[in-house]
Amino acid sequence: MEEKLVLVTTDPVAKRLEETSYVLMDWGPDFGRQHDMNFPDVAPDLSFDLGPLALSYVLSSGGSGYFRMSAVEQHLAAGELHLVPDMPQYSYPVYSVRSANVDESVVGPALAGLRAIPKAISRPKRLHRSMETADRLWFRCLAHWQCSDSRRPSA
Repeated sequence: MEEKLVLVTTDPVAKRLEETSYVLMDWGPDFGRQHDMNFPDVAPDLSFDLGPLALSYVLSSGGSGYFRMSAVEQHLAAGELHLVPDMPQYSYPVYSVRSANVDESVVGPALAGLRAIPKAISRPKRLHRSMETADRLWFRCLAHWQCSDSRRPSA
């Protein structure tokens, strides 16, 4: 699974990154390398390492930044943000981490629920059900993992 990172701005007529106050969001080393190759001379006005905080700042103070498409879709639809045309988009992979000792009967359904989320985004009722299912399975998996760890003999 992956998301797209897209350049958005509060300025509806901006055509380049340099035309708005730029907020640099730290999306990890891969994004940093690709960003630096595409924009070697761009100096951000501000940088963040928490996406929701950076997005909130841009929405309240104006400016531009790279954000996950799923996080900005509603703001694009409402006209609060605008895609900057002809700017590169970057892949942002989604990872899942689990204990090696977890019960596979719990992990399989949990991963299936997580994989269903992107498909359900365009259908809010289904997304809500998928999120509830994923949450229940995740907590079940976490509880199982904690129990397994507590029963494990100490070294």
